Amino acid sequence: MTEKAIWAAAAIVAVVAAGTGTAAAEESFTAVGWGGSWNEAYDKGVFQPFTKESGIKVVLDEWEGEIAKLRAQIESNSIVYDLVSTEAPGLEVGCAEGLFEKLPEAIYAQKDEYLPGTIHPCGIASDTWATVMVYDGNKIKDGPKSWAEFWDVEKFPGKRGLLGQAQYTLENAMMAAGVAPADVYTELKKPGGVDKAFAMLDKIKPNVVWWTSSTKALQNLSAGEVVMTDLYNARVTSENEKNKTNFVIAWDAGFFYGTDMWALVKGAPHAAEATKFLEFFAKPENQAGFPRYYAYGVGHKKAAEFLTEAEQQRLPTSAANLPHGAVYDTEFWAENKEALEQRFQAWLAQ
Repeated sequence: MTEKAIWAAAAIVAVVAAGTGTAAAEESFTAVGWGGSWNEAYDKGVFQPFTKESGIKVVLDEWEGEIAKLRAQIESNSIVYDLVSTEAPGLEVGCAEGLFEKLPEAIYAQKDEYLPGTIHPCGIASDTWATVMVYDGNKIKDGPKSWAEFWDVEKFPGKRGLLGQAQYTLENAMMAAGVAPADVYTELKKPGGVDKAFAMLDKIKPNVVWWTSSTKALQNLSAGEVVMTDLYNARVTSENEKNKTNFVIAWDAGFFYGTDMWALVKGAPHAAEATKFLEFFAKPENQAGFPRYYAYGVGHKKAAEFLTEAEQQRLPTSAANLPHGAVYDTEFWAENKEALEQRFQAWLAQ
């Protein structure tokens, strides 16, 4: 074979290899989660098993739930996200605007198998998390049993930590007023209901250290700057497991759980591959892969059957914890968030 023929053959091999690489690259999609330990747990518990079964690679990205960023991608026809985990209110808005595709009918037809608020025509729960009351068991032996006691600075002296926003905080204030979790939104929607919540916040405001970062909230609790705080449950569990702390979640005081939702982006470049993942994830045994490594629940009621008793007990959706909780009202916050957050920040500045 002449040198020219050798180079020609090599070129053909290179083209074939490149073509094969392109084909392989097409067997992938981009999933956008919340970063850090969340992404790590999803990769280990769900995405790697999916890739092993399907051969489809999952490219992991992260965001902070910015629907505006997604809207800009779609409007400019420069979509880089295929599947995103978005908070339930964001899903509600995005679905109404046509930013997301509808779930495959075969998945949505199983909606009765899901916990309330964990399945939607445009999405399926990627995780269910809870905002809970937490105290340091090494410093308080017999901690608060209700949100009324969280508010009681005479019985439990010291500063409290609270999230510095209306959403997730007004609910705690209503529970402190003696409203059961299941009735909180009924009361908030009544004339004067929101005023009642702010009146409760007035009572505790001088004793609050406000937080916007869960990392800061944990630091405040560890340092003793606060004696108790509200916090996301998985952050507490992870801190206990990694650093051997004794932070106690007061599940029976009452809590609300919220949902992040997997949603397929409208016009996603790898919609077929992402849809195959949704079909995989719709099976409860596959959903169970995430809470196995991170203490957030999922939507399918039967997912717990694939977890150990210890793994179940860490979750807001466990049989023991769920009776003390209620689901965040997505529609309420989709309709009222902007106005209530403005009011809250004005109140905070007073």
